[in-house]
This record gives sequence, structure tokens and C-alpha cells, in this order.
Amino acid sequence: MNTNFMKLRDIMRTHNVTYYLVPSEDPHQSEYVDDHFKCRQYISGFTGSAGTFLAGPNEGWLWTDGRYFTQAEQQISSDITLMKQGVYGVPTTLQFLEQNLHPNDVLGTNGLMISASYGKKIAKLSKKCGFDFRFDLHFVEHLWAEDNRPAMTKTVVYRHDIKYSGEHTDSKLERVRKKISAAGADAFFLSSLPDIAWLFNLRGEDIACTPLFYSYAWITMDKCFLFLRKDCISAAAFNRFKEHGILVRDYSEIDSFLKDQHTNVLLDPDLTNYFHYNLLFKCKIIEDKNPTELMKAVKNETQMEHLKECHINDGVAMTKFMYWLKKNVGKIPMTERSISDHLEAERKKQPDYVGLSFETICAYKDHAAMMHYQSTEESDIAVTAEGMLLIDSGGQYYGGTTDVTRTFILGPISDEERKYFTLVLKSMLTLADAKFLSGCRGSNLDILAREPLWEEGVDYRCGTGHGVGYFLGVHEGPNAFRWRSNPENLDAVLQPGMVITDEPGVYVPGKYGIRTENMLLCRKWQQNEYGAFLHFEPLTLVPIDLDGVDLSLFNDKENQLLRDYQQLVYDNLAPHLEEDEVSWLKTLLL
Repeated sequence: MNTNFMKLRDIMRTHNVTYYLVPSEDPHQSEYVDDHFKCRQYISGFTGSAGTFLAGPNEGWLWTDGRYFTQAEQQISSDITLMKQGVYGVPTTLQFLEQNLHPNDVLGTNGLMISASYGKKIAKLSKKCGFDFRFDLHFVEHLWAEDNRPAMTKTVVYRHDIKYSGEHTDSKLERVRKKISAAGADAFFLSSLPDIAWLFNLRGEDIACTPLFYSYAWITMDKCFLFLRKDCISAAAFNRFKEHGILVRDYSEIDSFLKDQHTNVLLDPDLTNYFHYNLLFKCKIIEDKNPTELMKAVKNETQMEHLKECHINDGVAMTKFMYWLKKNVGKIPMTERSISDHLEAERKKQPDYVGLSFETICAYKDHAAMMHYQSTEESDIAVTAEGMLLIDSGGQYYGGTTDVTRTFILGPISDEERKYFTLVLKSMLTLADAKFLSGCRGSNLDILAREPLWEEGVDYRCGTGHGVGYFLGVHEGPNAFRWRSNPENLDAVLQPGMVITDEPGVYVPGKYGIRTENMLLCRKWQQNEYGAFLHFEPLTLVPIDLDGVDLSLFNDKENQLLRDYQQLVYDNLAPHLEEDEVSWLKTLLL
């Protein structure tokens, strides 16, 4: 039994709360959060990055997606039921609430940790079903405070130099103000940490692997308020803010500031928390996507040039690592964790390297069937000269963010493994080669990656790809590859300058996992009487391990795509490698 969950149920009974909702997010609706905000992990025992926990009087329920099914089953206690999101017959959290909450029941949560859009759906449901909805309860936070809850991380906020960002804050603010005016608003409330970091050309280290800092922004047509922890910025930074008309307020002042506003305000209900949304009761709220989200998704020419450079550097680190791994596996002791350490050591040698863009996934054999497996001291295993090793990793550089997955063949593999290794590679290459009319979304193209696997009756329970930030979050909207189209949250129309990953896979629980991932840059291709056509330029420059490929499963075009990619990698990386590494890399040419 889960002791923390039992204590939560005692608190719920004391306060006459029937159900209590614990999400994964922080007050900014961030994907990855500081340890201080990992309340769902603390109360449920599940350590994955995505999920929602619901506590009931006698039992609990955990919702998470297909990336984490196997992991969640291993981590939750017997009094918690795993609710597999996206699986037929499994209700969503809202559907479950509608089915199980009755008049006079009370649903509680901390409104800072749920989005305004989600809170509004629950509020609507509470009126329909007759239960009471309280979003001012901090049960898990109070319980955790008595059990050594980590303090909120506080780091120095620093400038992201214009030579990397390619656009001054004044220019960005001017663009934002045009969007505010076009929306019929007088102000814009911004809670999204990546958007704030991009807008003000600032970075921090408040969240592991992501160069962000805790902050809010309030922008009007003639003023700009930036709420951050004042002791995290220098006197020189204060002066620069003042010169640019940016008024700095302390992070803790945001609640009182919002209460006093009475204007027409633009905000994104998906990225504003429900508590702050309700503090703006004097305002007319205009709901729309943050205009900054699309702006930062489209990289400028300066950023694109730096992205190419940082991917060469990242490719050098990965290729040196791959050479070391293939040469030494079975000859020296290796474990998942020691291999991860070796890869990070190679990245640290590269120019402008800042740190990991996420915790490296180094998964051997059946561990790779868990899409987001994290090796721990308890789970770490020896890696030998047999089977497959999946490594999903990335780096933060001043000139970009990288995300690459390769599955390495370390020794004998089965015919089944070789078949799916080849089909996954076919899927990745086919999507990367897409030519498409301007106006397409990633959801229009996703079938190009899935078709080779769907023809075998196989699928992967996640999207095919996600946008990537520029020295920001490794997962960034609004562009994505996914086959499910959600009318309430459509993936963005693809535009030149957008960066997106291409990462199909096959995952067989208890046996193996295979994924091959490249980052792609959307570019103009040609204009003719049919319209503007776009294509993708590969950013990732890491060789494919040909030891897993069955070329008989490729047609002539697919063979050429693989040949061209391997040559592209060789041409870009060979000048930066040692002689023995170049000789080895040349053997991977077809």
C-alpha cells in the first residue's frame, strides 16, 4: 500500500472531500517541472513526466499515455488502478468524473496546477452533475511539507545573446503588440515559461535540462511588466530592463497584481492556470493561443544557421560515442548508466554545450519497450555484445536544442527484431522525404511514417514527432506529427523555419524496443501553378547502424534515401573526426 496516498485519504475525510485531483503540472502548465512541484509523483509513486492522479475515498486512479503503461504498472501500488489513456473502453478523467461524482460530493484540487480550460470543463461538469468543485485546496502540498519537500529551485537569470537569438526583444514586443491589438485586447497575460524566455531573450536553470526561469509577463500597448524573483537578476540586468521600458516586479506579487486588473486581456486558457484565470474576474478575457507560441516556433535565419552548426557538433559527439560503443562492447564492462555517462562526456567536449536537453534514455533489450525508461541504480543492467540498445538523448547548446534516437545492434538479433528495425527506419526516411503543399499540418503527413508498420498490423502509442525549441524545451508546440486530429487542439500548419522530430518506433513489452529519430527543418521547396510546396531538411547528423538493416525490405527509392543520408552524415562529420573514426564511418556508406 502507498503510505502517502493513505495519508491523503485521511486528510480528505477530515475536510469532507470525496475526490481529490492531482495533476503533473506546475503553475505555468509546464511539461517538465521542478522537483518542488512533483506532487503527483509524490502521492502516486509514478515517476513518469505525464499523468493525472485521482484519489477517491478508498482507492485511486492514475491516467497516463502509452509511453508509460509498462513503467506505471511497475510503480503504482495495489490500491491504485492504471487508466490507459487512448485505449478503447478506458474513460478520460472527465468522463470518469461524470460517471462517478454525484450531488453533494466534493471534488478538490489546487487550481494553480490545472489549466484554465481544464478547470472550466470541471466547473461545467460540476453544475451538470451537482457536485461541489473546490480549487483552493493544497492537500498534497501540506502533506509533503511535513516530509522534506524540496525547495523551489532558484537560479541566476541570464541573457541569451543576440548573436544566437537573431532578434531583439523590442522587435518581438512590437510583433506581440500587433497581435494584442488584432485580438481586440488591451493587455496580454503570459504564463508560459518558454514563451517568456524567448520573448525577453533570457534563460535560467530553474527546471532540469530546460533553460527556463519562473516568471510571468503582463504586456499592454505601452507597458511591459515582468514578474520574476528579483534576487535572480543582476543590477546591470535591471538597468537594461529599464532602458527598454520593462518594469520588473517580484514573482510573488502576481496574485495581487492580477486582482487589480480591469481591462480586455488576451490569454491562452491552456497555458494559464485556473486560479489566476479566476483572479481576473474584473477583466473581459479574450481566449486564444499565445501569439508568442507560433512566433518562437518559426526560427529565423540566424537561428537556423546556428541549428545546423550545433547539430554538426552534436553529430560529432554521437558518432564518436557510436564508434566507441561498437568497438568496445563485450570487451570492457558496460552498463546502461555508464554508457549514458560516456555519451554525455562526449557532448561536454563540444562548443557551446550547456547540458542535456532531457534525461538520457539508455535502454537495453526489454527495457527499451518502455518508451521513457530511466535507468536507476536498481534497474541498471550490464550491456553485452548481443541484442539491441536504444539511446534517446539530446543536448542544450546556446545555438539550439537537439533530440536524437538511435537503436544500436550490439550482437546477434532475431529475424523479427531485424524486420522491425528496418521497417522503423523505412518509416523515418519516408516521412523525412515528404514534399507537401503549404497548408498541411503534421497530422496530414503522419500516415507516411505509420503506413509501413500499419501494413504489418503494428502501431506505436504516441505521436510520431514534436516541435523542438531553440535553446528551450525539447518538446515545443504548436507543430507536431500525430494521426489523431483533435479539433480543440489542432497541430499547427507547417511553416518554413519550424523544427520537428521524426521518430517512429516498435515496442514489444518484455522483449525489445526500437526507435529511430531525426530532427527536421521545414523549408520552402518550389512554387508553381499548384501553389507553394514545402519539404524537410534533415538537421540530425548521426549514422544509422546498418547491422540491423535488411535491405531486401527496401525498394529502390528507400535504398537511395538511406544511401543519401549516410553520405550526408559522412560529408558533414568526417572533417571533425579522427582518422580511425573516419575510416569506420566510411564503412557505413552504401
